[in-house]
Amino acid sequence: MKFSQQLSIKEVLLIILVILSIHFTEFKIGVVKLSEIILLFLPPFLYSRKINKWCLYFYFLFSLWLGVSLFFNIYREFPPLKGLSILKKPYLITIGRFFELIACINLVALIIFYFKNKSHEKLIQFVERIVFISFILIIINSLIYVLVINGIISNSDLVYITFSNDYRLKGGFVEGGPYGLMLSFVFVLSFWYKSRLNIIIRLFIIFNIIFFAKSKAGMLLLVIWGVIYYYKTVYRKIKSLSFIVLLIGGVIAIFAFAKLANVYIEHIQNMEKYVSERPNDTSLIMGRIAGSHIAPKMVLENPIFGIGLGNYPLQRNLKKYRSFIPESPPGKTDAHGLGGIFQLMVDGGIFILFSFILILIYLIKKTMVLRNGMEIFLFVFPCFFLTGVQIYFLYPWFLLGIIISLNEKADSKRRFSS
Repeated sequence: MKFSQQLSIKEVLLIILVILSIHFTEFKIGVVKLSEIILLFLPPFLYSRKINKWCLYFYFLFSLWLGVSLFFNIYREFPPLKGLSILKKPYLITIGRFFELIACINLVALIIFYFKNKSHEKLIQFVERIVFISFILIIINSLIYVLVINGIISNSDLVYITFSNDYRLKGGFVEGGPYGLMLSFVFVLSFWYKSRLNIIIRLFIIFNIIFFAKSKAGMLLLVIWGVIYYYKTVYRKIKSLSFIVLLIGGVIAIFAFAKLANVYIEHIQNMEKYVSERPNDTSLIMGRIAGSHIAPKMVLENPIFGIGLGNYPLQRNLKKYRSFIPESPPGKTDAHGLGGIFQLMVDGGIFILFSFILILIYLIKKTMVLRNGMEIFLFVFPCFFLTGVQIYFLYPWFLLGIIISLNEKADSKRRFSS
């Protein structure tokens, strides 16, 4: 990567915005992320001429989701909760989540708009810069983690101690799991990074996910990406192996997956016992483990249109859903942590989930026709939401913006050559 190239003011500002969107998801003014505020003010500049059709599809879907949610909110029960910000009250939380989704689409549109008249190579160079800056930030976070666990500095908001007195690096996220997923995202981006440093970057990221963030979701995403990226090579290798080797490999893979999932399974099976022993442990009564108990009940009761956009933090406190799980602590809101795809099902029901999937299928088909290699990155896009990333987190949408932008360049080149 040529760092000697002079960057324009616009590109520097875009780099800052993207880094904010990827690494500083908790950098907020009140309860609103700074990156989202910036992105919500961009539409007059982004859409002065033409709206990209893929952005338009998502705009229409999320607007429909908002309308359906507000309509059915009239008939929903919302428990009285104390200490919540006004933006997290019924109806307002729905509108707030809608604007977060709009910010995500605006990020996609911004990438498409900025690189519309720029070369393929210019966009790849931009991604390389994002990877390099991310690598520097990961190094800084790692150094702080080492200083904390060795007692050189007493405390840091980047590191937290679990209920079992285990240190985990959270890197500015709410905890180690989401941070590990963000690291896996940078790992995926590094496959555009053409430098001798890429092997070092990837190994360092893997080390951070496993030993510092201790993120099971991040590890799982790395495995998924490996399967997607290397499936052709792996398939050819597998064909040449004997049945015994395949059997042994399959057993090892199953054992590794079972070991990875064992912590969650054990907690879910003994949920009531643990809650009675640790009723004030927020990592237990809030988040993924509690969500695995609460969210399925919501889906069964509201299968078609869901519980409404953004309503999970409020609805989860209803006795019929949480049963023996305590209410959220005063002033705090919960997220089930099961990822954006499950969030589409919980908050939007079958209707919104299937609509979202149809848009992705259409985009995948279009991408495969272009034969520009972007399909592997498009396949991993929903995997972030499957492994725990919320649908309104910005950084997976940055990846989608890159994919669509490169698709349009490939499509334009194909039409020109024909």
